[in-house]
Amino acid sequence: GSKKVLHLHGEILKARSTVDPSLITKIKGDELNEGDMCTKGTQMRPHIVWFGEMVPAMDQACLIAEQADFFIVIGTSLNVYPAANLLNFISTDCDAYLIDPNITTVPHHHTITIIKAKAGTGVPALVKKLMKQ
Repeated sequence: GSKKVLHLHGEILKARSTVDPSLITKIKGDELNEGDMCTKGTQMRPHIVWFGEMVPAMDQACLIAEQADFFIVIGTSLNVYPAANLLNFISTDCDAYLIDPNITTVPHHHTITIIKAKAGTGVPALVKKLMKQ
């Protein structure tokens, strides 16, 4: 139900130009093919961040993390950077939660509450808990 979402690693149902990242178009499923060109005549690519590429929204994500009252991480090991570094930007007053059925330790200095569950059950349980506060 969130209306304000920052797609840190992009959106798979969009494509963008290989030379001008501002040229973005919506796609359906796997309709992007080799030879699909943007208006500038270059190949379109998925509008996502591949491993090793810069994360364009990282600065904005850091600012959002600094202002967060709650920081909720869902389904990750917190070992892939730069996104895993966002925990270093939250304040000491920020309540942090990690929802993942397989996580055992968190490689960060910030206190984080671990909820060992899949997202489908862990998120509703956390929402219920937060609504009581």
